Amino acid sequence: MIQFKPGEINIICSSLEQSRRFYCDVLGFEPVSEEGGAVHLQCSGRLYLLLPVAARPAGSPPYCAQPEFSMDLMVAEIEAAAAYLRDHQVTFVRAWHPGAVSFIIRDPDGLVWEIIQQNA
Repeated sequence: MIQFKPGEINIICSSLEQSRRFYCDVLGFEPVSEEGGAVHLQCSGRLYLLLPVAARPAGSPPYCAQPEFSMDLMVAEIEAAAAYLRDHQVTFVRAWHPGAVSFIIRDPDGLVWEIIQQNA
């Protein structure tokens, strides 16, 4: 059987400046290099590529209403993460509430990230 391994994850965005601010300044991804108008980022050993080639989205459909990828980010303190993201005006798809082990946010282009309590 052929074995597949994920490589770099491409994040197709409409604005490099907005996406870079979200991923680096808010989520803490680290810039690694720039190449041809794109930026390579790293987070927890995983590589990402911000690729600013998309048109500005007209709006985001409800979560799970169409085929899409969503990715997880693990955190040690979910309540603190929710408060931090609210303070940074991040868009919530599903808000955190006491006792919940996850919540869902969107990046500036509407891409979905689920924030999950690490020990849940």
